[in-house]
Amino acid sequence: MKTHLFTLCLCLVAFGFQYSAMAISTEDLDSLDYYLNQREYYDRQKAERICRIQTDSNLSQYERLSMLFDEYASYNYDSAHLYVDRLLDAAMAGTDSNRMVEAQIDKGFAYLSAGLFKESADLFQSIDIAGADTAVQIRYFSTYARLLYDLADYNRSDLYYEYINRGNTYSDKALQLLSPQDTVRYWYEMAVRDMKQQNYTRSLERFLLQLKAENISEHEKAISYSSIGYIYYTMGNIEQSLHYNILAAISDIKNSTKEAVALRNVAMTLYNQGETERAVRYIRVALDDAKFYNARHRQLEIGQILPIIEHEQVLQLEKQNKRISMLSIATYVLLLVLLGMLIVVYNRVKAVQKAHNTIQQINQKLEEANKIKEEYISTFLCNQTETLNQFAQYQRFVKRRAQEHRTEELLTIPPQYNATRTRKVFYKQLDEMILRIFPGFVEQFNTLLRKDEPLLPQQGELLSPELRIFALIRLGVSDSEKIAQILDYSVNTVYTYKTRVKNRSDLSTEQFNQALFAIG
Repeated sequence: MKTHLFTLCLCLVAFGFQYSAMAISTEDLDSLDYYLNQREYYDRQKAERICRIQTDSNLSQYERLSMLFDEYASYNYDSAHLYVDRLLDAAMAGTDSNRMVEAQIDKGFAYLSAGLFKESADLFQSIDIAGADTAVQIRYFSTYARLLYDLADYNRSDLYYEYINRGNTYSDKALQLLSPQDTVRYWYEMAVRDMKQQNYTRSLERFLLQLKAENISEHEKAISYSSIGYIYYTMGNIEQSLHYNILAAISDIKNSTKEAVALRNVAMTLYNQGETERAVRYIRVALDDAKFYNARHRQLEIGQILPIIEHEQVLQLEKQNKRISMLSIATYVLLLVLLGMLIVVYNRVKAVQKAHNTIQQINQKLEEANKIKEEYISTFLCNQTETLNQFAQYQRFVKRRAQEHRTEELLTIPPQYNATRTRKVFYKQLDEMILRIFPGFVEQFNTLLRKDEPLLPQQGELLSPELRIFALIRLGVSDSEKIAQILDYSVNTVYTYKTRVKNRSDLSTEQFNQALFAIG
């Protein structure tokens, strides 16, 4: 890109971008990323154009060298310098004074693009344009003005306004020779003149008029877009400044311009807006372009900026890592809390399940108890009915024998009315009921006694008298008199059995009773 952009570059370095809240156009940045990915394609087109020029047999040597210089002027300084020296030699070998002046202007421009301002100034001061035609004089005045403007921005000293005024003088000379019919160059010179006089509103209008020209090249678009970006930046409109710098960078890519600052300006704006990832990516591309072109001042400027942006990126990454670490810690804490809650919930569910199982067991036992109760109520009623029937039959037997005066038969009780036999049946039914309610009563009761003194029922019995007494106690019949009545024992016999059994245990009376009522 033409060296007048150096003005913008130095201003950005000297003053920096202002921080301002702005909406960064994602569409613009996506478009720029797209064209950055197409750089190799446009560079191949550039190489193909150069190859066609080199092999075009219809061109004279001067024409070929001039066209090659134009291709390399903003593409690679070393090649541009090589071809401009050859161009000078070809011009000197001829008799056309215009070509000599043109070649000298081209060499001055090459110096200017590489940042060799003294060499460029010395050369421009030595050029004699007295016999040159109008177009060549316009190029001389315009390019010399750019050199003076760039010197003003580069020095930023007491000589600033002197350089600006001298630049204005040469710009005025170019404008005096230009015709409005030469739309692109005319409006461009007018716009630059206004920009240097800080008449930014009028300068914008004239740049926009130039951009409407049909014959404007991609390279000229890039220069104007970049200048408009600078004006908007100076006016404080950072959003529009970024927009036009992106357009300039895209045009630079399309034209394979390596001597440019638009992409670097985009990177600086994004950096100041906190978009460090893109800023680093763009500034590295800008540095690659500066190295390819071999513009030493561009490499120096970008080399000073790149570490700052990369350092900021590192700081942001560190902050991001810290946030991630804090988030990880918070996540772990949350997971631990959730784990604790899950454990609590699990324990509660387990407790509820256990309670549910216990309730089910109790309900099952209650159902079994109800069945046993129903069975034994039925058995009790049957037994009671049988006992009453036997008693009624025995009454009739006694009454009949008495009426018939067969009193001697009253001394003999019929077998069916034998109380001993009936009681044995009762004991058997009672034992069956107890063992139905407490299936493991015998085994569990013996755990209360010493191992060498167990209580076991006799052969043919379900329970021994002692076991039967304690089984009734377990059923809740704790009164010894009631136990004696039920079993047809004397009260002393009941006490004797109870004492004898407890003497077989090493447990205290309280412990023994607790263990007895724990039998299930």
